Amino acid sequence: MYEVKMYEDILNLFKETGNKISKSAGEIYGTDEASEIIGNGAGGDKTKKIDKIAEDIVISEISKNFDDFCLISEEIGIKFFGKASDMACNKFFFVDPIDGSNNATRGIPLFSTSLAFSTSQYINDIKVGYVKNIFGEEYCAVKGKGSYKTDVHKIQKKILMNSKDDIEFLGVEFAPCGKNLDEISKIMQLAKHYRTVGSIALGLCYVAGGALDAYIDLRPPRILDLTAAKLIIEEAGGICLGKENLKVDTKTKVNLIAGNKKAVEKINKILEI
Repeated sequence: MYEVKMYEDILNLFKETGNKISKSAGEIYGTDEASEIIGNGAGGDKTKKIDKIAEDIVISEISKNFDDFCLISEEIGIKFFGKASDMACNKFFFVDPIDGSNNATRGIPLFSTSLAFSTSQYINDIKVGYVKNIFGEEYCAVKGKGSYKTDVHKIQKKILMNSKDDIEFLGVEFAPCGKNLDEISKIMQLAKHYRTVGSIALGLCYVAGGALDAYIDLRPPRILDLTAAKLIIEEAGGICLGKENLKVDTKTKVNLIAGNKKAVEKINKILEI
């Protein structure tokens, strides 16, 4: 019972944090200030001011509620707080403060905050996942309790993925300069329509919620981008990444295929994975 209560409290913390980020990010979204480069992130990308503002909010809110924990973020990297250490820690927070920074700085209102809580540094031990569309809905899941979507009118509903094997709308991310087009072209005959969201976490939540039938990213993306959305998809009855229990950090990358079981099998067959 204690663990269930703690997970619910963490989810509420994530929601409060997401709302605060929405307010602060919304104030500079699409401006030169948002895109100002202020350093290099641990994940290898340039840290923009909008990323740093969001990350500072996350660190502040978690630190108010927990003393000993590890936070893994694309900006600061892997950081232990309080008495937590690499040898002694059972509270891990996986954070992508602004997933879709390029959208945010160019004035495209499709970017999100991705927050996950795990009892270890491994992705399969995630217990709470939360993704906030900065200007819209939010998605969340607690391990074993299902996935939920709350719309802009604050109406929450449980989401379950369908079991159909046809793929009408496919989410896909392309590598810079079309470097992975040869691989992507193998599956272009599968779908009638394609969508590039520009925020991996948000795109995966669209799969969980039924707006997209499947999602692929063979660039490949960093595993940190997927942590919260992976649990949300799985709790909605779908598949994301497969069964390999990967260690979460800011560097590891992995090919991503997500959808219901039939859709994922169909894509894997074409790609010969």
